[in-house]
Amino acid sequence: MILKAKQNSEKKICFITESPISSNDGASLRLYYEYINYFIKKKYDVLYIYFSKKGNDKIVWSNKKPKNLKIVKLDHFDHLLPNKFTLINKLDQKIKIDSAVNKFKTNVIVAFDIISISQIINCDCKMKIGWLGDLKFETNFYNFLYSVKENFFNSRHIFYNFFQNYYLRKKYKYYLTKLDKLVVSSYSSIKLLNKLGLSSKFLPYPWPKIFKVQSKKKIHANYLFFGNLSGLGSRSALNILFYSIYPKLKKKLCRTDFKIYICGKNFDKSFINKLNFSNYPEIEYLGFVENLNNLIKKCIAVIFPGNVPVGNRCRLISCMASKILIIAHKSCSLGNPLLIDGSTALLAKNSNEFVDMMDYAHKENQICEKIRNNAKIAYDNNYKPRVAGKILEDFIYEKSS
Repeated sequence: MILKAKQNSEKKICFITESPISSNDGASLRLYYEYINYFIKKKYDVLYIYFSKKGNDKIVWSNKKPKNLKIVKLDHFDHLLPNKFTLINKLDQKIKIDSAVNKFKTNVIVAFDIISISQIINCDCKMKIGWLGDLKFETNFYNFLYSVKENFFNSRHIFYNFFQNYYLRKKYKYYLTKLDKLVVSSYSSIKLLNKLGLSSKFLPYPWPKIFKVQSKKKIHANYLFFGNLSGLGSRSALNILFYSIYPKLKKKLCRTDFKIYICGKNFDKSFINKLNFSNYPEIEYLGFVENLNNLIKKCIAVIFPGNVPVGNRCRLISCMASKILIIAHKSCSLGNPLLIDGSTALLAKNSNEFVDMMDYAHKENQICEKIRNNAKIAYDNNYKPRVAGKILEDFIYEKSS
């Protein structure tokens, strides 16, 4: 099937998100905004449908809504939510969505992530596209795994996890087979969906340049870790940082003063809330830092030692955009194939290699300039909002295989 959009009057598209997009949203909703904003700027007539549990929502377009944007809010209910041996499935807005789409007379629906996708399966539309972030059955498994690492007593929930993931996989397969095309934001998801008999394509997503820092020679061995501290990626990374990397780094840099800064939200919900930081004098938690520019200027690199192939790792794309050196675990490249060891980042297979790379970044900071430049080029050619938006637009109107 080939869809054509030759005239502005024919350029209609519908986007659906699980939550309202507001100005202070997390990573997923932020990139949804960039996608939708791209099509608004391209003079498409855009129908935006979102689910909400609140009575009034302050969304990005509340103060000044573009003329070619129509917004529909629907009630949100718990859906695909693990609950002991089963899932909670209460959301059913399929009829209302089908009615809104038919009234808008669009040929294309793009539903962001599985909950939104679940509500478009009955829509009578020429092209239904699903965009997937982290797969719930994968994140559910890894969260369980790390809960056991943090407290072995949590292993008693193993049967809960098994049945929850079994039902989640069944739901994914059922919903996704109703669509025409599938987009994954993490390259590793292609293989997992293949096992369910589903074909998908990785597309780099739009992500704005957040930091305003200038690359220059760094003298001090300072490193930065930032993000949502209770998220799965941070959960993995911080475990490895404190228990494996830190003691080895102490030995490696025994004659060098070094500092690791940690900042981000949800400290109270993270496992490091229970740690005694006096046992880690070179690691400092700074709380949530609104503007990271001045802090980044002090640091050699941003580190991310998390070893789970889950998470869009938007923080690393932010670093690519601003030519900030990335030192990360190689698993990050499973999600983002544009992270290439020695070319756009320094990627380690284990904690020993990670420590060596942290040392290398300090001693050879100027040599790392080429890596920083390559990362910026990769960002400009793939993740820059107008570029990534065009990639999705071309994907929509290309011939379906």
